[in-house]
Amino acid sequence: MLVHPEDMLPGLWLGPLVSLCHDHAVLMTDRTQWDDQSTLGRGAFCFMVESTRRQTAMPLHQPPAHADIRADRLVLLRLLDFPAWPDAGTGQRERIDTLMKGHTGGGDSQSQVMLVRFSVLGCYVLDNDPSSTHPAGTPRFSGEPGHLLHADRYGVFAPTARMQDLLINGTVTPEQRIRFGLLRHDESLVYRHNGVTSCLSMLDIRGRRTAMFGKTRLGKSNVVKLLVQGMLDVTAEHRDVGQLIFDVNGEYANSNPQDGADNIGSVYADRCTLYYLSEGKAAGPNGKLLRFNFHERPEEAMNTLRELLPADLAESDYVRPLLSCRLPALGFNAEELPEMALRRLRKLMVFWTVLHHAGFEHDETRLAALLHSHGYSQPFNPGFSQPLRLSAYQAVNGCSAPALPRSFADMVAEISLMLRFSLSYPNDPTLRKQGSFLFDADEEIMARFIYPQEGAGPYVLRPAVPFHSPRVDNFITEVLATIDQGDTVIVDLGSANERIIRYFAKTLSVAVFLHQERKFVRNEMAGRYVQIYFEEAHMIFPPNAGNVIDVYSRFAKEGAKFNIGIVYSTQSPSTINHDLLAQTENFFIGHLSSQQEAAMLSTVQYAFRGLEEDLMRTRTPGFMRALTASHRYPIPVQANRYDGRTLLMG
Repeated sequence: MLVHPEDMLPGLWLGPLVSLCHDHAVLMTDRTQWDDQSTLGRGAFCFMVESTRRQTAMPLHQPPAHADIRADRLVLLRLLDFPAWPDAGTGQRERIDTLMKGHTGGGDSQSQVMLVRFSVLGCYVLDNDPSSTHPAGTPRFSGEPGHLLHADRYGVFAPTARMQDLLINGTVTPEQRIRFGLLRHDESLVYRHNGVTSCLSMLDIRGRRTAMFGKTRLGKSNVVKLLVQGMLDVTAEHRDVGQLIFDVNGEYANSNPQDGADNIGSVYADRCTLYYLSEGKAAGPNGKLLRFNFHERPEEAMNTLRELLPADLAESDYVRPLLSCRLPALGFNAEELPEMALRRLRKLMVFWTVLHHAGFEHDETRLAALLHSHGYSQPFNPGFSQPLRLSAYQAVNGCSAPALPRSFADMVAEISLMLRFSLSYPNDPTLRKQGSFLFDADEEIMARFIYPQEGAGPYVLRPAVPFHSPRVDNFITEVLATIDQGDTVIVDLGSANERIIRYFAKTLSVAVFLHQERKFVRNEMAGRYVQIYFEEAHMIFPPNAGNVIDVYSRFAKEGAKFNIGIVYSTQSPSTINHDLLAQTENFFIGHLSSQQEAAMLSTVQYAFRGLEEDLMRTRTPGFMRALTASHRYPIPVQANRYDGRTLLMG
């Protein structure tokens, strides 16, 4: 049964209904009885029962007998307000007067009773369908209360702790639950008296889109930490969910004394890999340096430079031609002609020379070993012909050609000299072979970049230098491998500006999406998921841009198919890509200060309609309205404070 005898004790009885429709119900209650219900504030849940007896009306002061009500069905109500006493002569006033005479034999009704208005949220019934996939007797919720009888047949109770647990957790998926917080209807402290736990199922978060909205310092990051921790806990054995966190404020990779708890990366050090922009922070046992190796990943270098450089610099007449150059990948194809392989390597040497003139550090030993592994026996020899070397050195330096380059410095010196020679003596016959110019169009652009007629010179690339290291591997490959193992990657971007944050977020997001897409095409998903967390999402997601399709729009539309879930938090719904917002299944809402933002939220998610005023009035840290994929209505909850201790349900 849904309604037990202990749920119908006299102290919980509120009274009969005055009026009822599918959206609202008006209760008549004894003032003395109501004064004892200190937990029933605005937004509180109550439940309505149906009498099986055809009587005039339910009693005012005493609840009906348990045997006289339908124990397999209850209607969920949410307290709205206290309507004004109806005017004399109206239909509702006549009904109230009739009810009062029946209960008290007359008297001044306004001095004895009061009216309470509720919204009707839906109906719980027991599922006894033999064809159902749920166990017999499982509570099922319907957002529509269905066929309603006359108001005389209904009465309202305040919920017991057992009933409150049903009302806030009854629809939550029973597997992989965590203790999320305590039921809290308003900003008073009465919620602590009963301490009814509100649960979340991590299955509702996994592979879905989750939004957190609310003003800063009101608990969004704390909720994200609870979700990250919950996912780590429920996957401790199977490790079927890998996580990627873009830590914009450094809260997950670094302990904050203000929060009074160790960070996620420390508590779960065995399952977390931390990437830092600061070399000092990366010295930890599970810390790595977040850098791009421009020498070893030339095929991605120009696009990366375009993202890392200030927009006005990247689009300048001096830098834009350089960024348009196309560079080959660092590799060696044994089937191609040695001359072609050397030409490709020489083009990369020209690019490395650009990097050298711009101040990018190199690691000669590492680069030489890499070139040797690709089959280049003379890794730093550009392979220029001897006649060309003689002409170039004589024309530029007034000396004979030295020995062939054997080091990175020798290579840079010879490439630099050849580029100057080609710019100063473009018609020299030694620069041509079989009628073709020695350097291609991209190499000529790089030559003019190193030796410009106008412009600041290669040092304009210096803004990208802090994000380069010649001693790191492909961090994208490392991140994907860590996620595939079911571990968590935390990218600390606490010291970065918005441009850098967007670059790393977009780069890794695209890599994750393509990686999961490839696994989907090859039927290699094997029930494995990726969960991505975006803090301060307004800095990462672009504004609504019509029909532009970017990786975040694809997360919204195709993420579920590829087992990609995202959690994003920001202050305002209006700052989020509309495609993503429209596809979001889970919402955690704190304080919204704007009517426009509250109205937009209720437009996107109908379940929040009617809660706009509550969202604008309440601003207690950690006080959230939670609506997940298995919730049918928002649950007001005081979220637990993250302290590093597990929240798994016992």
